[in-house]
Amino acid sequence: MNIKTTLKASVAVAALFAIAAPVATTANAADDTFKTGNKNSLTMSGYVTRALWYADDGPHEGLFNTDGGTGSTRVRWIASGQLNENISMGAMIESNLPLTNQENGGTGFGGAGTSGDEVTTDTAAWSIRHQFVWVSHKTLGKISLGQTNAASNGGVQANLANHGSAQGTMDNVWVGQNLEFMDTSASATSSGSFTGVQLTNTIQDLDFTSRTDVIRYDTPTFGGAKLAVSLSQAGGGEVGGTYGGKFGSVKVVARAGYSENSSAGANDHTVGGSIALLHDSGINVQFSAAARPRKATGAATGRNIFGSLGYNAKIFGAGGTGFLFSWNRSTHVSARGSVATGWGITANQNFDAIGAKMQLVYRNYEYNNNRLSHRTIDDIDVFGLNTVFNF
Repeated sequence: MNIKTTLKASVAVAALFAIAAPVATTANAADDTFKTGNKNSLTMSGYVTRALWYADDGPHEGLFNTDGGTGSTRVRWIASGQLNENISMGAMIESNLPLTNQENGGTGFGGAGTSGDEVTTDTAAWSIRHQFVWVSHKTLGKISLGQTNAASNGGVQANLANHGSAQGTMDNVWVGQNLEFMDTSASATSSGSFTGVQLTNTIQDLDFTSRTDVIRYDTPTFGGAKLAVSLSQAGGGEVGGTYGGKFGSVKVVARAGYSENSSAGANDHTVGGSIALLHDSGINVQFSAAARPRKATGAATGRNIFGSLGYNAKIFGAGGTGFLFSWNRSTHVSARGSVATGWGITANQNFDAIGAKMQLVYRNYEYNNNRLSHRTIDDIDVFGLNTVFNF
């Protein structure tokens, strides 16, 4: 690793953060409601996210200007109406926007998962995230029909930390999903050899099904707890539960789920859960675990565990500040015997007046698989600045 270059990149990112921060305190949020041809309401919202990040895989290093990675730029429309005092109905459309440089579309150093060095991968297409209708009864619950999250989605992502979208999942992967681990052992070339193993294939939070065609039922909330069940077009089913409450000075959020996947592919099922605790002082912890057996193919069970320690503060008048240290370990995800670990630090600043946030991020990733060969695999380091502007 080139330490001088790393330090220069870190200082540059910190300077950008410092320069941009004061600008965001003076604007006002826009009115997001619209008139419709009937008594229904229509709300438009979304966000634009961009990231400036530096990556070092050992032999290579580079600076990238891309979309925001795990949470790409999007727009949504939500329509709703009241049928009577007990029943409401509505619909939602949410789309990913075309991107000038799609972070997970090929940006990298020219390995097996990319098409060249520091590629700019534009996408001109809109993609549908959600498109569904729903009906809700105050005492009987809610039914949704269309493309949206299955019942367990988010079951391993319970969170009470102010970390922003740069820590949106419990696999620690923010940007650089297509970066490839490098072999720098004696048998490799002088500049290292690409292993063919990409970051996105080795370390995953193993969350449940998102954005698929489902019919889904959610119960009302009873004492802070709620259940959901869904059946997808592919034939798989899910059941999930959530709980939220407060005990003295500690707020608690817990989630759990089970997904039956055998009808949709080689994975038999996924099971997992998560819990998050937030003390009134701002100190918070998160923990999640998930397993995905693959009996249909004879492969080993993929597993991921995640833990974090954070602090939510109010340092500036612009909005809340959050600091988070996180760690996770994925085993048997890319192949039998594979072990990948990730750890990172996130500093997030909210700008409440305009619904914006900025994050400084560092991530380190390590991979090994001694069942395949004894190689020296370099770590991947990622530093970056992420910005999100909500509307």
